[in-house]
Amino acid sequence: MEAIIEYVIVGGPQHGTVCRHPVPSVPADAIAIASPDGELCRAAARRHRSATATRLLLLHPRATGEQFRSLLAA
Repeated sequence: MEAIIEYVIVGGPQHGTVCRHPVPSVPADAIAIASPDGELCRAAARRHRSATATRLLLLHPRATGEQFRSLLAA
């Protein structure tokens, strides 16, 4: 079974968006994506859901503390 990485965007225009991809060849905390507004979203939290799945919260630079806490608790 292939390992999957799941990430949730916190803040910005894609707030709450969930995406799933096969695990890339870089460490999970080195993953970053560009949002539609050109800002770089970087890993802020990680949770191992199972032996083959990891969930990351990718933080947009303009995310609020409330947005982060709400998705961290989810």
